[in-house]
Amino acid sequence: MTNNTPISYAEFGHNFVYQVVTAHRIGHEIKSVLESTIEGSIKRLPADMLVVSYVFSLKDITVDPLLDRLPEISFILGIHGDIKLDVRLMNVNFKFTLHVVINIQIDVETYAPVVLKLKPNYVTGADIQIQLVGDNSPGEVLESLKVVRPIVREQIVREVNERIKDPEIQSRTTIDVLALVNSLPDRD
Repeated sequence: MTNNTPISYAEFGHNFVYQVVTAHRIGHEIKSVLESTIEGSIKRLPADMLVVSYVFSLKDITVDPLLDRLPEISFILGIHGDIKLDVRLMNVNFKFTLHVVINIQIDVETYAPVVLKLKPNYVTGADIQIQLVGDNSPGEVLESLKVVRPIVREQIVREVNERIKDPEIQSRTTIDVLALVNSLPDRD
């Protein structure tokens, strides 16, 4: 599909990255890493009166360009999923689900000859959206007590930032475009 609207070289570069770095391609790299990471339990209050066990389930990945940063190339990687929670508060057990969106800003650096280096920024609590799923009386009780959401948000921030520092993730953030093109079969 050809469009004859002229664009700047910076916009061309941004569009190129946006077309190469798709949610589908990033999703393959991130899915296994995330599912193995955001799982565990947290103990709070004296004598472990509050124990939260959680498991993250990835639902979708989105990639949204940050065009206001041109000529710099950046995008927001949205990681959408559900966290299933088992909460024990003073020997009373609650089970419920939270829908979570983790927004990671990723800046793109370019290197010769045509290499893209994705640089994920560390997340803060403001980058994490959490919403209670469905009608859930136990979840609503805990929400009204403001008990679980801050703990879950803090844990997600900690785990995502740890994964951003992980050498495995760092190695997956380099895209050698020339090697990709050369690996495609010739179309004569």
